[in-house]
Amino acid sequence: MVEIQVQDIINRIEEFAPLSIKEDGDPTGFQIGNRKQTVHRLMTTLDVRPQVVKEAIDKNVDFILAHHPIMFHPAHNLDLTSPQNQMYRDLLSHNIAVHAVHTNLDKAHGGMNDWLMEELGLNNVSYLNEDDDYSLGRMGELKEPMELVDFAKMVRDAYHVPNLRYVKSDLGQKVKKVAIIGGDAGKFYPEVIKAGADTFITGDVYYHTAHDMMANGLNVIDPGHHIEAIFIKEMASLLEDWKKSNKWDLDIVQSEVDTEPYNFL
Repeated sequence: MVEIQVQDIINRIEEFAPLSIKEDGDPTGFQIGNRKQTVHRLMTTLDVRPQVVKEAIDKNVDFILAHHPIMFHPAHNLDLTSPQNQMYRDLLSHNIAVHAVHTNLDKAHGGMNDWLMEELGLNNVSYLNEDDDYSLGRMGELKEPMELVDFAKMVRDAYHVPNLRYVKSDLGQKVKKVAIIGGDAGKFYPEVIKAGADTFITGDVYYHTAHDMMANGLNVIDPGHHIEAIFIKEMASLLEDWKKSNKWDLDIVQSEVDTEPYNFL
């Protein structure tokens, strides 16, 4: 078996999801730690939160691979009464490196949006923008048109969410051609319409943006942001494949902490 360092894993990740394809302004990539540190145990997680860091410490993890960056905003001080700053201290004091693979994974072939589309089992899956080899979203078709409310129930069950929101377009059309972009992607709805989709699945849809989508003839289904937790098992599966082919001496574990911040009635 081959010992590996943090940077070795990062190199393999970026072969799959190059950092160069990330969205502008996305603070993804290496976040905390020592790139030359030897890795014995890696944990996949959607988010890096204090409970996740505690889990990593308890499980003797030395590398956290997350979908969402831990540092969306820079620290303005190192006051340890801040839970965020204390979390950074805990990571550094326990020699845990953190790397995030975010919008580059959303665009990657066989990445986040492909995983989400596969859960729905749609046909004729393609890139949202056929002219872009690393399109952010995916498109797929239903075998037969379906009423929006019935398709919304199908989405809810496929992603195992307790409930979701949906917006019925002013045209009132059935669902046939579906676009999906995981996370918060409401701002991309003009591209979705241009691509010919009648229904758009994405999270965190803003109230006034929902009005604009509806007026422009687009159905919308918002199952939330946390459906991207599919990252935990799918990324772990990829890593297991890479481990086998490269003979890495590495344990891979999956976070069991639920980082969904919302409760539902």
